[in-house]
Amino acid sequence: MAAGTVQLVAGRGLTSIFERICGEMWSVSPYALCDHRCVYCITGVQGVSDPIMAADDARGATRRFVRCAPSDSLYLLGAFSDAYPNVEAEGGLTRAVLEELLAAEARVTIITKGTTVLRDVDLLVLGGDRVHVQVSLCTLDEDALARLDVGAPTGAARLAAVDALLGAGLRVGVNALPWIPGVTDTRALIDAVDPAAEIVFSPLAFGDGRDSMRLLGREYRRPDVWRAYDDAYRAFGHVPNTSWVRPSPPPQENHPLLRLPRRDCDVPVGVPGGRRAR
Repeated sequence: MAAGTVQLVAGRGLTSIFERICGEMWSVSPYALCDHRCVYCITGVQGVSDPIMAADDARGATRRFVRCAPSDSLYLLGAFSDAYPNVEAEGGLTRAVLEELLAAEARVTIITKGTTVLRDVDLLVLGGDRVHVQVSLCTLDEDALARLDVGAPTGAARLAAVDALLGAGLRVGVNALPWIPGVTDTRALIDAVDPAAEIVFSPLAFGDGRDSMRLLGREYRRPDVWRAYDDAYRAFGHVPNTSWVRPSPPPQENHPLLRLPRRDCDVPVGVPGGRRAR
């Protein structure tokens, strides 16, 4: 299927792929919904990934938007709906938007579980330090992952993508979110990720109006999750390539820009809670 020929979204009242997050930080969502269908998602975007507009229209809209936006704007692809849903391999809508953003020398952060990002390495390397790719992975347990991130690639495939992106010289991080007690093995995840990639941990979020969620046959409550998350932070918060989001309630639950301080390294390497030597 050629770029831009997939069926456009209809009846959702969506006319722009740009949405202000805060300040001059913009969410860019070429697709209205996300076909990865992660069961813990609280953005309400799970579904068929229909493009909001055709690829050629997205190029023009991006060109016009960037021309009028402040030069220090930061564009986040995947903030609310994954930048690389499965349909992107055929649709090419994200690539079309990226071509315009990078041609304008804009700062771009890509957040994805999709391995189709590797298709665009040739384009991303042109952006140099202005491009940051964050690959999301909450656990290495493939059975749990298949039930949580229903339509997304395996954990092994995502870790391989991280290594490939690092090998291409890109700035790469791992979004270990949501951090889920009994599901996210913090130590194993740290050991599995190349130290050149920052790992950002953030606790399970519940959304406005509730403080519990049922996942994998277990009930999770916000106070319990926060206590377990604090234990993990106390054990691993000293690891150099980790960053820990500060737990906070709605309406800006677990705001990604609010981080806990780096802990002092008071645990030797090679013992539980210490950094694995490489």
